[in-house]
Amino acid sequence: MELIIIIVIVVVTIIVNSIMKINIKKLKEIALDTELNEITKKYPNNKEICNKILTMIGNNKTKIEENIKSEATIYIAIQDKILIGNTYESFSRIQTIAHECLHSIQDKSLLIFNFIFSNIYFLYFFIICLLLIIKKLPNELMFLNIFLILSFVYYVVRIFLENDAMIKAEYLAKDYMYNCKISTDEEIEKINNGFKKLNKECIKGTNCLLFTKIMIKVLLFTGLALIF
Repeated sequence: MELIIIIVIVVVTIIVNSIMKINIKKLKEIALDTELNEITKKYPNNKEICNKILTMIGNNKTKIEENIKSEATIYIAIQDKILIGNTYESFSRIQTIAHECLHSIQDKSLLIFNFIFSNIYFLYFFIICLLLIIKKLPNELMFLNIFLILSFVYYVVRIFLENDAMIKAEYLAKDYMYNCKISTDEEIEKINNGFKKLNKECIKGTNCLLFTKIMIKVLLFTGLALIF
């Protein structure tokens, strides 16, 4: 009975959370704005932008690698490296790079903790699901409670790191453009308004998406517990 109640609560939570989910279509419309994309084409290549922004924030240690075959731009804390994907089709590339540069100067111990804890978190979920399937998990509710505690820690740390970088990236990207003196003040303000629109959707969407993924894991576990 407890598991059924949990499933109902989780399903309702996912439905409510999905109402606030990120609007992909709206994001694409903003990110592919023709006028803003034309303005940012005047700026240097992504690697040069990244180097300049890192210098602006006093970081001369982080390595930079560009991979035009990938669309993902990420900061790898363990290697202290920014991996830049092919983002040339969107004006948001400046803010995206600024975002990853900001990750590079966040508290290293927290970044490393996030990396290690995330792997432990996913491994724990995989193991308890496997033990559940082979009927070797003695107390489903106890292990589910442990998973919820781990999920809370995972969510808080991850959201803090992401929100911190997303909020500050808008201002750092704007400072970079003013320092470059490539665009007029009017053009920079237009681009910055585009950043604001993207951030409004991305911050809300990131928070909701991460929470939804956690709830889906809880739903999967409780579903397996009922079956097995």
